Amino acid sequence: MDEGDELTTCLFCTETSANISVAIDHLDARHKVNLSQLQRKFEMDQYSFIKLINYIRAKKISAEQLLSAEHPLWQDEKYLQPGEYEPWLCYDYEVLKTDGAPTQPSVLELQQRIAEQSQLLQQANEDMERMRNDYKALLQKVHADGEPKGSDQSVPRNNVCLDNEYFKSYAHFGIHHEMLSDKVRTSTYRASLLQNEAVVRGKTVLDVGCGTGILSIFASKAGAARVVGIDNSDIVYTAMDIIRKNKVENVELIKGRLEDTDLPETKYDIIISEWMGYFLLYESMLDSIIYARENHLNPNGIILPSRCTLSLLGYGDDTLYADEVEFWSNVYEVDMSDLRKQSIEEPLMQVVDAEFMLTEPEQIANFDIMTVDMNYPNFTHQFSLKVTKPGRLSAFVGYFETLFELPSPVMFSTSPSATPTHWKQTVFFIENPQVVKEGDVICGKITSRRHKEDVRGLSVDIEVFGKKHKYNVV
Repeated sequence: MDEGDELTTCLFCTETSANISVAIDHLDARHKVNLSQLQRKFEMDQYSFIKLINYIRAKKISAEQLLSAEHPLWQDEKYLQPGEYEPWLCYDYEVLKTDGAPTQPSVLELQQRIAEQSQLLQQANEDMERMRNDYKALLQKVHADGEPKGSDQSVPRNNVCLDNEYFKSYAHFGIHHEMLSDKVRTSTYRASLLQNEAVVRGKTVLDVGCGTGILSIFASKAGAARVVGIDNSDIVYTAMDIIRKNKVENVELIKGRLEDTDLPETKYDIIISEWMGYFLLYESMLDSIIYARENHLNPNGIILPSRCTLSLLGYGDDTLYADEVEFWSNVYEVDMSDLRKQSIEEPLMQVVDAEFMLTEPEQIANFDIMTVDMNYPNFTHQFSLKVTKPGRLSAFVGYFETLFELPSPVMFSTSPSATPTHWKQTVFFIENPQVVKEGDVICGKITSRRHKEDVRGLSVDIEVFGKKHKYNVV
């Protein structure tokens, strides 16, 4: 037996082979299980095979049960948890893609693909129909006289169970310290109110996602007649103590989910909220602002902030790329390049050095909060970025600007060239960095979609340099 060989026990019987290659041949000859065919049938990657091996060991299924499966039964993440070591878990299944000549898909495989595509098409049609109905309901609310007559016209929201986890994340002290200590964020909101007292004085204010109540207090100081803050996180109980301790008598805070809560007053003159997330749209809290606008804003009322824009630029920091992407090629002399792809697919949230901006920025989306609809996460923009300095472009950087369009206007930017904020910037690394020179124009397309599995996340595609790069902002 060669030095590198390891005894390998069959997945379906007690047969032991001299090494895993012999064991794979045994699977095919004895049990009619061809791993290459499984890989094509279920579009499996390395992690899928690890899950499959652990699933077979845990469930003790037969080869016949595996071959009869019409969809992968081993998708649960628990099957990635390490168990007893065996060679099956360390084999490089990517080599299966080059083993043998490509075979035509079977009739069963083709039927399965057709069924899957039909299901996706049906789901897309249902989503479009829901979107049309939602939009019709919103239009009816805008043009109808009086209050909505039934709850069937309310804007659909995120799943309540999923939202519970989201709100729990805001119950911790640390996240509020991070936000409040962000001077750019907090001082801009304060200035928008205190520098526009004539707009706020005597008005009713709804603070959506009030957190510690700081914006509610600012509104009170600016002369608001009455302020109602609502938050579904437990931090609101601490906020109530803060309001009492500071003797702010015209602020009332409520624990609850906006969409499910009866407010003290139905309509308000001003809605204020700090709803922005990473890459502006992550967390989808804008959903709640749209709901508040359609259900709780007085005619001629205003929303603060009033507008947000999203921009993109080309970036080239070789050190950052080496630290975050190329790092995985040699981790303490261990090849972990399998994680390189994941390091690209998950955008990096980091304050980046403006020195390495290689192009002019370009606005890719503009959201007027008074008119934006529930389709806001879904947009496409063709960009043309002019190169302003030579370098090796290894990423695209996204940032946003927030505007309070008032008599005394204020705004802030999360650009790399602006004062850093807790939102940082969003770095989309590319697989193959490109050398660019001053005067070049980088043409491409960026597409954003609401994430299919995480309604508060985003799926982002950037097509550039002849390749589509896919990212998950989750």
